Amino acid sequence: MSGATIKREGAPLLLILLGNLLIAFGYAKFMVPSNIISGGVTSLSMVLARLTPLSVVTWTNMITVGCLVFALIFLGRTNFIRSIVSSFAYMGFFALWTWLPLNLAYWPWLDVLLASLFIGAGYYCCIASNASTAGLDVFALIAAHKNPQLNVTLMLRVINVVVLLGSTVVFGWAALVWGLAFTFLYSGLMGWLLRRYRPFPKVKTTK
Repeated sequence: MSGATIKREGAPLLLILLGNLLIAFGYAKFMVPSNIISGGVTSLSMVLARLTPLSVVTWTNMITVGCLVFALIFLGRTNFIRSIVSSFAYMGFFALWTWLPLNLAYWPWLDVLLASLFIGAGYYCCIASNASTAGLDVFALIAAHKNPQLNVTLMLRVINVVVLLGSTVVFGWAALVWGLAFTFLYSGLMGWLLRRYRPFPKVKTTK
């Protein structure tokens, strides 16, 4: 394998692993312990875990696999392969961080701020590497692919807000307020990073 091939394939994969390490840490150590919903897969899993006997980890894994199917159908082979790495990395890191007895969540405002930093940076790492996290960002990427004028950051916010509104039935209005704050903070950071730093060129998606 040539050095150029290693750089072309290896560097994005390492960035994807780093991204999922950060995302899983933010969710497992700040969002889930504080019952802060964000509109993403983990938050949707938190709602479903409250309504069913299955755990947050189990629901997260099930929804993630479903999102992978959409990535394969609509986003092409390169994105799909990298999304597989992303999804398995997230499932593994989320289970690991959940298992580790490290309590970092104390105050909702601080938890939202710290989670936004970790998760916003993590999403940037994945999307900049031409991969989804095999989460609800898949649908934002699909929408942006179908209509290039749409902004991925804006679409993520719309999806998150829709899930947030539905989640208030379980977690109440206070959780909605914190979730909205988180959504705008992390997606704002992700969007700013994507505008300023693009380490890898975008790949073409297949029909």
